[in-house]
Amino acid sequence: MSSGEDLQKAIAQARCGDTLLLHSGTSYVGAFEFPAKGCDDTHWITVRTDGDLPKEGTRTSPCYAGVASLKGRPPFACSNPKKEMATVVVPPRRSIKVADHYRFMGLEITRAASGGIVYDLVNAQNGTKIIFDRAWMHGTAEDETTRAVAFPGATYIAAIDSYFSDLHCVARTGSCTDSQTLWAGTGPVAGGTYKIVNNYLESAGEGVLFGGGGGSATPTDIEIRRNYFYKPPSWNRRDPNFIGITYIVKNNLEFKNAARALVEGNVLENSWGGFTQMGFQLLLTPKNQNSRCPECVVHDITVRYCVLRHSGSGVQLANTPDGALHGVSRGMSHVSIHDLIIDDIDANRYAGNGFTFQISNDDSPLQDLTIDHVTVPHSERMLFVVGGPTGGNPMSNITISNSILDVGAYEAISTGARGAQNCAYRQRFPRDIFDSCWKPYRFTNNVLIRPHGAWPSGNFSAGDVKRIGFAAVQNDSVLDFRLKGDSPYRRKGEGQTDLGADAAKIAEEIAGATE
Repeated sequence: MSSGEDLQKAIAQARCGDTLLLHSGTSYVGAFEFPAKGCDDTHWITVRTDGDLPKEGTRTSPCYAGVASLKGRPPFACSNPKKEMATVVVPPRRSIKVADHYRFMGLEITRAASGGIVYDLVNAQNGTKIIFDRAWMHGTAEDETTRAVAFPGATYIAAIDSYFSDLHCVARTGSCTDSQTLWAGTGPVAGGTYKIVNNYLESAGEGVLFGGGGGSATPTDIEIRRNYFYKPPSWNRRDPNFIGITYIVKNNLEFKNAARALVEGNVLENSWGGFTQMGFQLLLTPKNQNSRCPECVVHDITVRYCVLRHSGSGVQLANTPDGALHGVSRGMSHVSIHDLIIDDIDANRYAGNGFTFQISNDDSPLQDLTIDHVTVPHSERMLFVVGGPTGGNPMSNITISNSILDVGAYEAISTGARGAQNCAYRQRFPRDIFDSCWKPYRFTNNVLIRPHGAWPSGNFSAGDVKRIGFAAVQNDSVLDFRLKGDSPYRRKGEGQTDLGADAAKIAEEIAGATE
């Protein structure tokens, strides 16, 4: 096939089990449609380049499209850039539409330059059994491209070993105000199972977002493992290498409507505020978006063995209505966060508010939250921001344990919302805030760095980060998060574990994720 017209004809004629070979180095232009053909699970239609690919299970890069490096991005291994990929080009304001049982391998999927907005490079809404394997999906450096793949209501979707870049919007209002690499979680069909494994995920808005619009069902069974979430620092107005285009930046990973998700072995790097959010990396924020998603809920989420670094804020765990915009959702429950390293939260550099953890609710319940074996070596302003209504649904069954936590300049404060109706209203010390807002809760066996207020009993205290006994510290910056053999916090955790995150296990889980 040598043209877009030939490709669409080949798609129409393809039968279940066929492979469509696209010529490496050739561009196919069009808003192609891949319709349902009644295929079964042993007879997929494969669409792939005829060029060489990295072996299965190895992340691809633009090197296979003849690009040795991308300015402002982490380097990728590329000793011999060569156009092994075929290129599929989406016209402005159009999308590739995919129905079911298609596997895309070794393709560069992009958009025409300087031609207006592209909302979705690929629209797989309500599709099923679709795989993007060793693909490079991207916008252009300056155009508005909302997202790479939209798959609300779809089932059995996988993005594996792929590279996503240049997804961004510049408008504060209008048609392109938020961008993602991958997006689902809205509409009347729940969707799932989803596999997002071993990808480079670059988007100005959210690297991955579930929810954010109207819906009456919740996607389930979501696997997000060994990905590198990244925003180029040159997109930040405060960076000396700022490119001069102000993209709308939000966060790296957000669940507004999702259930039964595993987030494991990921690196989330660079997030800053200045728009509608304050530079958080990870958000679990069930929202009844515009009063159109009363069934929105976040539950049964596990986040483990991850690194979050270089951001204006850390993790937001919140049910947060906003006047008439957001009504009451079904809330959040059964969340386990353990073995996280959260490093370099800097409100000034990253235009954030310096919150490490925001834990708050409205009239929706927030319950059964565990934060265990987390390492926060430097919390610039405050470790916790807490708030919720004095009546209704109090936050319950909150456990924070076995962690190394710098408390920051202000330790713990109220969200400030609701005034005197806020459970944290005029509570001066962290212990008083927790007692008032969390019923019941456990805050125990943590080592607190630089505490100066009243905290719950059963915790340790360290005067500075050097007294923790990290394997390597330079000028108060931790270079190696393992604990030395003579650290006073070795085997002080429950079950004689070390306090803080298991740095060795994290290194094992993220091995190769940033390459």
